[in-house]
Amino acid sequence: MLTLYHYDRSTAAQRVRLLIEEKGLEWKSVIVDTARGDVDQLPENYHQMNPKGLVPVVENKGRGIAESTIILEYLEDAFPDTSFRPTTAEDRAEMRLWNHRIGDGVHVASRTIGVCIANRFIYLEQGKEKIEKYHAHMRDTVRRDNDQVNIEMGLQSPLLPDALTTFRGLFSDMNARLKDHDWLAGTAYSLADIALVVYLRRMESFMMAPLWQNMTHLTEWYDRIRKRPAYEKAVTAWGDVTEATRTEHGTEAFETIERLWNA
Repeated sequence: MLTLYHYDRSTAAQRVRLLIEEKGLEWKSVIVDTARGDVDQLPENYHQMNPKGLVPVVENKGRGIAESTIILEYLEDAFPDTSFRPTTAEDRAEMRLWNHRIGDGVHVASRTIGVCIANRFIYLEQGKEKIEKYHAHMRDTVRRDNDQVNIEMGLQSPLLPDALTTFRGLFSDMNARLKDHDWLAGTAYSLADIALVVYLRRMESFMMAPLWQNMTHLTEWYDRIRKRPAYEKAVTAWGDVTEATRTEHGTEAFETIERLWNA
């Protein structure tokens, strides 16, 4: 049986849970929620499975697999009976190009937006000493350095405008593709859809859905995926323990974010 180290609102964990549920795999849940600055709860030897100490990690047959987009490909290889890869080599390349964007700026931008809007308040509540310890143990130096700027400066962070530009470009490109196609790659729901839909969920959780209300093809695609039973199990049912904070501070931040989005 698979063991998944994860927590509720992590976009990276959500996409892995989505594929697990779409494939109907049995799995064991181990919650590792380091997102609120708690570095003392990491399981023993966790860094051996993921040197960065982040989620998700899938453990199977005594080995840990890290990095969510790698995990998606691993699950396809290890459990191929129900496949979410397109059938042609060309469409598979397109799928991988969409997913390449995650590591090529989208995921970093996602964290910047989240910390600037709401998550900074969660960190600040933990106290300076705990956050300093959190960052001292953080092995991803880009994540650490960005966090320190974004926690201190919030909506005034110099990193926020570029992060929003990255997301607007991604959503616009997705909307353009979906104008004449039901899915992002090939003719069927694929790893590309699974990997990227979680960012709409994330932005929506920060009360930012009005930003793309005119991107009708993107909105229709999102609605189709949210109706899938696997999405209900993998994303909706897990909820978000920070929902109240995201709602409060997202509402407060919307005017500023909208201005930067449209700049």
